[in-house]
Amino acid sequence: MNIYALTIGIAIVTYVIIRFKKTRLERTKWAYPLFLASFPVYYFAFAIYAKNTQALGYEVLVGLIFFLIAFVAFKSRNKTSALLVGAGSILHGVYDAYHDLLFVNPGTPDWWLEFCGSIDIILGLYLIYYAVNVPDKVLKQDAQTARAS
Repeated sequence: MNIYALTIGIAIVTYVIIRFKKTRLERTKWAYPLFLASFPVYYFAFAIYAKNTQALGYEVLVGLIFFLIAFVAFKSRNKTSALLVGAGSILHGVYDAYHDLLFVNPGTPDWWLEFCGSIDIILGLYLIYYAVNVPDKVLKQDAQTARAS
């Protein structure tokens, strides 16, 4: 286990959550779904870096699942959106853990599981917590404020 990659992943996801909360991006319709949609792109880049078209094809097929989840989350209401992105993020963490059992992408760094997996799982758990605990009243007020701007 690469403790450095794990620690950096935890620090980054903590920063993202705090920053999204502070700038109110957390309550926008697009921020977290867009963040989820960015996860598969790294695997695309790793396959391109390794010049492995077979791995790129597999990564694109799997990536479509996360793009679809992000799209449905974007089109959903805030709580449903947060639950979908949370579940999608955890699913991506599971994908990170089992990635090499499914197929090999030779461009993927050895430390990627700890780094990306920690981001995925912590973000997913946070978003599910957020969806369950943020009152509907707060989300409706933010939606009205966003429409007025």
